[in-house]
Amino acid sequence: MMIPTSKCFFFLNLMIWMHLNLIPYSFAIRDGNPNQVMAAKACQGAPDVPLCLDLLNAQPEINDLKQAAFVALQAASVEALQTSEFIKTTRDKEGGKEEASPEGTLGDCSQDYGSMTEIMMEASNSLSSGLTEGSDVSVDIKAAIAKGETCGKSINEAKKSPKAEEVAKKNEHVIKLFSNALSVYNVYASANGNGNDNSKPN
Repeated sequence: MMIPTSKCFFFLNLMIWMHLNLIPYSFAIRDGNPNQVMAAKACQGAPDVPLCLDLLNAQPEINDLKQAAFVALQAASVEALQTSEFIKTTRDKEGGKEEASPEGTLGDCSQDYGSMTEIMMEASNSLSSGLTEGSDVSVDIKAAIAKGETCGKSINEAKKSPKAEEVAKKNEHVIKLFSNALSVYNVYASANGNGNDNSKPN
């Protein structure tokens, strides 16, 4: 577990890194048709094909599978970070009302998402730096999915509340995005001779 200072440093680096790597994709939409052929190939095995296509078709400058995998992973990572911040804010607002709130549940989810952000940072760094050990990236993404599933299980087993239900919906969306990212990554890995049997989360 990171100490508060190192955790703040981690999130600061994360935000700077995402600004440099993800924002250029976000503003890449120009006149002209998106690369629908590339998007269709990348999303062919995705658990949620429409969601995957919507994401990649919005990025017309994607011209290879590695870029598609990177964009899919970063979209999931940004959503995970936003969900982590939502959980933290909700916990802060619910302070002092532990018996009437899903405090324990959100505490568990907060830890899960803290681990998830570290995991996805490692996966993104491996992918962007050109490392070819496909199993490393896919295992990292699967680990992030597992953290989301653990959070979802905690919510399902706890006393229901409006805030917990909202976290559950956000968590489900994060899992979908990471599952799609895993599928897109494995299409890229297979095309580059690094295919494996990790196309679906455990």
